[in-house]
Amino acid sequence: MGFVLRGGTDYTSATWIAADGTASALPDGAFTATPLSRHSVADRALPVEWRVRLPEKGVDVVVKAVNRNAWMATTVPYWEGPISGSHGGVGYLEMTGYDD
Repeated sequence: MGFVLRGGTDYTSATWIAADGTASALPDGAFTATPLSRHSVADRALPVEWRVRLPEKGVDVVVKAVNRNAWMATTVPYWEGPISGSHGGVGYLEMTGYDD
């Protein structure tokens, strides 16, 4: 699991969960998520394909939104939905802060 707080300088946080369920916190910068492509939904250009890297663990994958139009127009608007990965993986992505 990982997240990126965007700003002047991005801050990242990630937790590596091993096959046996052991969780290990990773330091800021250990995880990167780089947008590769965007899709227009609700008048916003949202990243729908990402390169996710965690070099310390040998992770370098590309993930894509299964439903690129999964925008939630709630009081705090956000995008959420399943993703599929370049190495046969699946996951879930939530994105906030794309209000313009």
